[in-house]
Amino acid sequence: MIAKRSQLFRVLIVTIVASLGFAGEVTAHHGYDTTYDVGHPRTITGVIKAVRYTNPHIRMQLQTTGKLRRVWRIDLPSPTQAERRGLTRSFLKVGATATVVGWPAYDGSNEMGASQITIGGKTVQVN
Repeated sequence: MIAKRSQLFRVLIVTIVASLGFAGEVTAHHGYDTTYDVGHPRTITGVIKAVRYTNPHIRMQLQTTGKLRRVWRIDLPSPTQAERRGLTRSFLKVGATATVVGWPAYDGSNEMGASQITIGGKTVQVN
């Protein structure tokens, strides 16, 4: 009986320690449906002003053209996922015109979770 409790205790300790190792990654990650309104996709076109190609997600700033010139924050997948789908660093060039189809943030801010992005006639499905 004591041996089983001791073994169970060791398994519990290993599980807790392993969970703590992933805590930062888990809290930093979010599902698109908790932040973005996936039921109401939107399309915007503009000029890429900045790109942060780092984990946990690539972030891009896109300035729309026309009367309502807004800067949108675009949330893209992680660099690893993006590259698997063909969304490379060289594709996301500052100054390029891009069309993004995605989901606007629930909070009404100029933020969008991207579903696909088109630059120079090439479309990449990102989510």
